[in-house]
Amino acid sequence: MGTKAIKIAFLAGNLTASILFLFVFLFVGYRIGFSTLFEKLWKRVVLPSNKILYLPDNILKELIALNAVVDNADNPTQQLSHYTILVDRDEEVGWALIPNARISLYMLRALNPLNFDPPILALRLDAKLSEDLRSYISRQTRLHYTYTVGADGFRTTIPLVESEHKILMVGDSVLFGEGVNDDATMSSHLQRMVRESFRVVNAGVGGFSGEQALQMAKKAARYSQYDALIYVACQNDFMLQEGVPYSVQAKEVLKKFAAVKETFSGKVIVILVPYMEYSIDDILQRGGWYREMVAETDQLRREMPTSAKDYGLEFIDSTDIINNYMRQSGTIMARFALYVDNAHLSPLGNRLAAEKLYVSLQKLALIHSMRMPSQ
Repeated sequence: MGTKAIKIAFLAGNLTASILFLFVFLFVGYRIGFSTLFEKLWKRVVLPSNKILYLPDNILKELIALNAVVDNADNPTQQLSHYTILVDRDEEVGWALIPNARISLYMLRALNPLNFDPPILALRLDAKLSEDLRSYISRQTRLHYTYTVGADGFRTTIPLVESEHKILMVGDSVLFGEGVNDDATMSSHLQRMVRESFRVVNAGVGGFSGEQALQMAKKAARYSQYDALIYVACQNDFMLQEGVPYSVQAKEVLKKFAAVKETFSGKVIVILVPYMEYSIDDILQRGGWYREMVAETDQLRREMPTSAKDYGLEFIDSTDIINNYMRQSGTIMARFALYVDNAHLSPLGNRLAAEKLYVSLQKLALIHSMRMPSQ
């Protein structure tokens, strides 16, 4: 092949690749909105980690040596996630919490504005830190919290209660309580409300889908008897199948939960927790989610209560809890106080959700009608 032919073939190949890239770019931009696409490219491709987080070389080297994890900042320590020091593989549910794990986490200062998914430093609680690292953590930390896992492989619920009657809670990181201490999870708030009538078991694991939460419920029920099941459903449980409406995916998941009702004395409660971007969409507008996702979530909230009712499940929409709190507080900014980041509830958000769960337990005659204990 001559030089001219090689050049032509090279140019033709580049042109073909460029056309394919442009086609993919236009298709994705059309699907999710070009403003959202540009934002994602900026965050994931253009914006390097040193534009998100101040992290000196000597500190980074020590964190790598400690197998530490820095989430939401371009993964500078090259760990998969902070859950790699919290979970291990599990053949039945995919992955599960490591019994007796103890993790210390620090929400660090972000360099970029409007960061709703802030950088998180995760270390084993017994990690030996240098004075330089201690000083860095002291200067950069906004919030500090810990995760502890019991010998049974479940996140610790506070207070510790021993009872022959138990309530099982399943779900993902929202239930697990990402961003809060053991005593501020949804399960711990509910435990204080039910007192010693029941032991509340937090079987939430970060990254779980609705299917995994269901498998966890089945697995837990083989080893212990439970009086009720609570499924804490983050809306991303129903955003897994491209092109399938969230509400349709939710209906399939709820149908499978209904199939295990009798294992839990026929008492199953589902509580839907939306992302913060959806809850404050009136503030963020196109700076938050693209319109198709908002419309899908609107439809999910309209249809999910009906699906739950058809399957005999109690249903709670946390969006209503959030909006009621906004109105009671008298400020549209109150909703920010219910989240620790763009997806996970704050101690206050968890308490308000637990209060609604407590009312549902009364409705199911698991809790006698009485005044809710003060927190």
